[in-house]
Amino acid sequence: MTNTTKQAQPLFYKNLYKEKMMRATNLLEGNPYDHTIYGERYLNDSKGRFEDYSEVDPRFDPQGSLQIIELPYALLPPEHCIILRDEPSPKLEAWARIGHKYRFFWHPDLTREELEICGTSPSQPTSSTRTLLTEEPFRVYIKTDLDKKHFRFVRRLKRSSVEHSIAISSELHSLCRDQAAPARYSFLPESLGLVIAGGKHEGSGMLYREVEPFPRAKDRRMIIPYHALYASDPNASEDLPLLTQLTILHGSNDKIGYFVSEIVGPILEAWIFLVSKGGLLPELHGQNSLLELDMNLCPRRIVHRDFQGTYSDSRIRAGLGLHLFSKHVVGVEPGTTIQSQYSHVFDGMIGRYLLSRLTTTFCASFGEEYLKVANAIKAYHLRIPECRVPDFPQTTYRFGSTAKEQAGNEVTLVDTGVLPEFR
Repeated sequence: MTNTTKQAQPLFYKNLYKEKMMRATNLLEGNPYDHTIYGERYLNDSKGRFEDYSEVDPRFDPQGSLQIIELPYALLPPEHCIILRDEPSPKLEAWARIGHKYRFFWHPDLTREELEICGTSPSQPTSSTRTLLTEEPFRVYIKTDLDKKHFRFVRRLKRSSVEHSIAISSELHSLCRDQAAPARYSFLPESLGLVIAGGKHEGSGMLYREVEPFPRAKDRRMIIPYHALYASDPNASEDLPLLTQLTILHGSNDKIGYFVSEIVGPILEAWIFLVSKGGLLPELHGQNSLLELDMNLCPRRIVHRDFQGTYSDSRIRAGLGLHLFSKHVVGVEPGTTIQSQYSHVFDGMIGRYLLSRLTTTFCASFGEEYLKVANAIKAYHLRIPECRVPDFPQTTYRFGSTAKEQAGNEVTLVDTGVLPEFR
């Protein structure tokens, strides 16, 4: 197996702002997935040198110069794998199979001695590193069992996690069909999962994630990760952040109002909908949340992805007559309580890792006071019906150890004594 090493040519976001006029034609032309993957890879604030926080070979750094990664696959007959489905599209079902066998992918930074490499698929890494987006002729996200520590956690993808991800995806399909889902919510289905049955690599899994959000839009749109809104472009340092450009384009009469309602609002609405109607606590940080734009560069929906770490609240689900999950249940795991996990997911994953970064960028761009904007976000949050204030502690909780100190995937959440910013 070989890797192509041509240099990336990230041109998509250059020259969008010139002489105080927004030029968005670069985003509207060409293949929208090219813009998506550029935002994934390059518009993402770096935490330092890749090798300082990851056991993954730096060659596979999404921000590195390796443009294409040849993702290897074996062909597994149905009797040698467990197949899990949540309404895979006919095109995906057809592409994932060759004859009666299924393409099982793994990350090239791992070896799978018992599996014969039957082919490779040219792909690019997303911001998560272990999930990759295939190139033409068929685009699909492939989440791999990387099984190495990356930032804080070991990125395993075993049978229980594949089952959980497929189950959450199925739940989201049901919620969007059966409930009055916010018009500005959508998700990327994790619709097909494979787990090796038997042999040395038994239990190792992979997931196919669709590229089209559900519910499907009728007009042409594109998606970019939320972290691409506030991060600077290392290949065009003179460019303003995309958040700033969108606000200049659409929010000239009321910049704070635009920012709170159109950029932050869909995140808050999705959080409250999923908690109140499904008892689900989505980790809607800048990597798991994407922003869908129409061809006028107007924000249309949040696109929610990656369900492996989604927790559920059994109290709410039981009250709604919904089945209970056995994995990732709030308050059950050692080192956590119900309230500490609510705070961790909202104050930490959503607040500190996304809303705070968006707000900081907005304030720096337009000279607004941080507290003023944060209070506007909090007010918007509290006005949404079914906002569950009693489920939160008075202060905020976060991980009790640093990412480097973290050993294994179990965590302890500790009280910071700090008051929340956005609730």
